[in-house]
Amino acid sequence: MSRLFRIAIDGPAASGKSTTAKLLAKKLGFGYIDSGAMYRAVTLKCLDQGVPITDTQKVQDIAHHAKIRFPSLGTVELDGKDVSTAIRTSRIVQNISPIASNPGVRATLANQQRSLAHANDPAWSGFKHKNTEKIRGVVMDGRDIGTVILPDAELKVFIVAEPHVRAQRRYDELKEKNSLAQGETVEAIAQDLEARDEADRTRKVSPLKKAKDAIELDTSHKTIDEQVSAIEKLVYDRL
Repeated sequence: MSRLFRIAIDGPAASGKSTTAKLLAKKLGFGYIDSGAMYRAVTLKCLDQGVPITDTQKVQDIAHHAKIRFPSLGTVELDGKDVSTAIRTSRIVQNISPIASNPGVRATLANQQRSLAHANDPAWSGFKHKNTEKIRGVVMDGRDIGTVILPDAELKVFIVAEPHVRAQRRYDELKEKNSLAQGETVEAIAQDLEARDEADRTRKVSPLKKAKDAIELDTSHKTIDEQVSAIEKLVYDRL
């Protein structure tokens, strides 16, 4: 006997949700779906094909035909090509907002995300609860998972962090991956994040907001391991 347990993790950019979600999924034996990576992949495809990101219909067509997969933990495939690193550059961050707020794109990707979350994939090993019941599930992170994509998720967490902490985290991430633009600074990244936050909060379709039944987790002064442990405890409490 097995039970499906879905974890929705939302929050602003660079709050630590993606890293936490990946490690949590690995620890629990759950699947991991990075919803933000799907919007990044569509952005990348538009830029590579020279499609104007403000051309609503053409961008929707790109999203409709884009084949996005997560073949392994932390790996993102676009049309059969590994784009895990390519979608994490500043070029994507600076162009993603019009695509993320495109109603047609959101509808297309939302349907894909829900299907993935309900798949109960046999590859998700899960874990045994009280030595009897098998718990299998998925961790999905983004900005509207708990409010729009999985409003009935078994656990919803809204991750926040102080602005300067988030900017430093993104800077360190880009530096580690050699993806920093020439002359890019923490201050410049902070401005990009602020603009992204404003766009996410004020967009008409699926804006960034905390679900009423979500548990808020401030990660400003927590290590990644502490973040993972905090959510893992919430999972066991719910079970």
